[in-house]
Amino acid sequence: MEHHTSPDDPRVRERARAIWEREGRPEGRHIEHWQQATREIAEEDAVPGPDSGLQTPDSASERALHEAAEHLRGVDAHSRHRQSSPAEG
Repeated sequence: MEHHTSPDDPRVRERARAIWEREGRPEGRHIEHWQQATREIAEEDAVPGPDSGLQTPDSASERALHEAAEHLRGVDAHSRHRQSSPAEG
């Protein structure tokens, strides 16, 4: 989900306050802190998350295929791990 920051975004307000406090609560730098908070949040929003690009299955059969694929990925990773482990003796 893409999120655009707005001047009244509570995340910007919270981040700007955290920056202000981290810098020792200086007076007269509120605009700088607000701009920094806005930039940081916009950068964070631009980074794709772990679910980015994945589609949500629309039907039970698609969900079953998705779950099977996830299971096979786990089985494949497990078998590769076992193959690379030294033989027990």
